[in-house]
Amino acid sequence: MKRIIILALVCVAFLGCEKKKAASTSAEQKTINVFVHMTQLILGDELKDENGNTYRDPSTAWLKFAVDRFTAQTGIKVNLTGYSSDGAQIKSMLQVEDPGLDIFTTGIALTNEEYARYTAPIISVAEAKTIYDSALVDTMQQVDGFIRDMQIAKGYGEAVTYNEEVLKKAGYSEIPGDLETFNKMLAAIKAVGVTPISMHRVESWPLSTIAQFADYVAGEPGVFVKMLKEPAPFAESAPIGKTLKLYTSWKSLGYFEQEIYPDFGVATDSVAYGKAAMMLFGSWVLPQIISRVPSGTDPNVVKFDAAPDFGNGRWVYVSPNLGWSINKGSKNIEESKRFIEFLAKDTEFIVKAGSIPTHKDALQGAPEAFELIDQHVREGKVKQMIGLPWSQNNADNDEVLKEANILADNRWAGLPFDALDITKPNDWTAFDAQIARQNVDYEKYRKELGVSYK
Repeated sequence: MKRIIILALVCVAFLGCEKKKAASTSAEQKTINVFVHMTQLILGDELKDENGNTYRDPSTAWLKFAVDRFTAQTGIKVNLTGYSSDGAQIKSMLQVEDPGLDIFTTGIALTNEEYARYTAPIISVAEAKTIYDSALVDTMQQVDGFIRDMQIAKGYGEAVTYNEEVLKKAGYSEIPGDLETFNKMLAAIKAVGVTPISMHRVESWPLSTIAQFADYVAGEPGVFVKMLKEPAPFAESAPIGKTLKLYTSWKSLGYFEQEIYPDFGVATDSVAYGKAAMMLFGSWVLPQIISRVPSGTDPNVVKFDAAPDFGNGRWVYVSPNLGWSINKGSKNIEESKRFIEFLAKDTEFIVKAGSIPTHKDALQGAPEAFELIDQHVREGKVKQMIGLPWSQNNADNDEVLKEANILADNRWAGLPFDALDITKPNDWTAFDAQIARQNVDYEKYRKELGVSYK
């Protein structure tokens, strides 16, 4: 009898422990660690007070608010961490499969091989095409039939974000539809003492946008990769070369900033404050400039429209954006997938971040600032362009540029652009010599590598 009582007590104690353990487990929340390069989505937009001091506006921390909604719906906690655009921290964590990294925004460049080695499959290409815009899915990073970089929305690519008041001072009300009038407008803007175009040349990455504008020059997508089939890809007879000559011509005429912007915030301020007329970047820069418009000025002064017709139609890129990848070393892959899908359906977050949702179950919506360009697209004044899917051509072209020592830091664009001396705007000797060298080197390594456009 004594033995039975003891066993009963042990059983009761054991069951009690199990109940406590179960309660503890159910109360414990999963936590995922999310790294974001667009820190304004975590901290809020950068604004300036009446004394010119920069501060963050927490009421515009759109991703933070989306995280609160996600946690309320799923019980999964999210730690948000910002990372610098060089991506060194993310790459080092991926290389050691650090479980402290679950998800990261794709603000860094990874090769297809690196995506395969370091990231987890998110969704099959076939399934993604039933949920998102099929043509845009084709342009996303794919490995073995799976998406590794899930772009949850779409946005406009390279175009013109401009200060309408500056244009009016120069006698214009909108971005002209043809290149000749556009050039006359740039001259008129300079004549009223305002910088026509802010490029932010102190860094190298803005030069990469020249490749997208080259597609508008050609009237077809992917001309940067199609250099593989050009006999002299940097010559003025080829789209990339023609666009390089156009940008350098603008430089020779003094249409880019003459001072050095110490950081990108100062560059965007130039347009927001009317010290410059425009920037030639994708739609992602639009909300940043709008947020910087000084107090007392209507933010609607900042507009967004397509570049002019360079001779083969007036175009604007429509591209997938707001990309996310999952670390292969994550211990929370399923929870990470849930987070990405939640954001894809969170229209409020996507629109506030300056994009358009594409998930079939997301409510329709678009940023108000897209109204002008949307109207021009609907009227047929501007045609939409979708990029080519990634292919072996991309890897081959990068390898040729790498061997020619002009891939890193977009030297293929920066070297010719910087060769022209602004104090000698009519002397193109150094520019022409640099173009000739690049054509020779490109052809040399293309032959050595034995690659061609397929």
